[in-house]
Amino acid sequence: MVEVYYYMPSAEVPQAVECGMKLSRWFDKEIDFGDGNKKCISALLNPKDNLGKYKSEEFKCVKFELSPIYCFVADAYLYKVGQNFPEVLEAYKNSIIPVEKYIFGTYRMPECLVTTTVIAGQIILLDKRLDSPILYTNSEELYINNIIETYKEEQTDFNDTMLYHFYCRLAEMGKVIKIEDRKENMAVFCDTESGRAYTIKIPDMSKY
Repeated sequence: MVEVYYYMPSAEVPQAVECGMKLSRWFDKEIDFGDGNKKCISALLNPKDNLGKYKSEEFKCVKFELSPIYCFVADAYLYKVGQNFPEVLEAYKNSIIPVEKYIFGTYRMPECLVTTTVIAGQIILLDKRLDSPILYTNSEELYINNIIETYKEEQTDFNDTMLYHFYCRLAEMGKVIKIEDRKENMAVFCDTESGRAYTIKIPDMSKY
């Protein structure tokens, strides 16, 4: 069974737990899986992927326990951007995979597309204190950390590379003063408010 999470208005929870959730009422997307459009309920792999609702009193989180044959994972950010850029929407469709094939941290904002009615007995109110432990804070943090760690393994100066480009942007904004010594391959960034100086190695971007 697959465990996924869904937020709904607090007042709707008792009936949903007792009677289930009909796909025809609760679906929020219609996606072409290659064999025609299917109605989908967009659920989460981690309840903290929507911190606003996680902390809200107006919404409650319920947990679905479903057969994996009805669950597919896609990148929700690609869907959002794809509403204005058709080429990105195509990338969203290409991101859809069966839930059992998804590797955590692959998508910045994974959503679980539930393609079936959730019947009573498959839905319970989430108990944040006693429920199944979540092994990572949220999907976005895991996604970003995975990218950074991959580059750090490949390039030992990746931290310098990130900081250099970050401070260069601050210099463009006038928040720091940039001084570069190409002979020593070092850059000094002076904070215009605190006066503090940061020394960063100038990265060799030809390696990337």
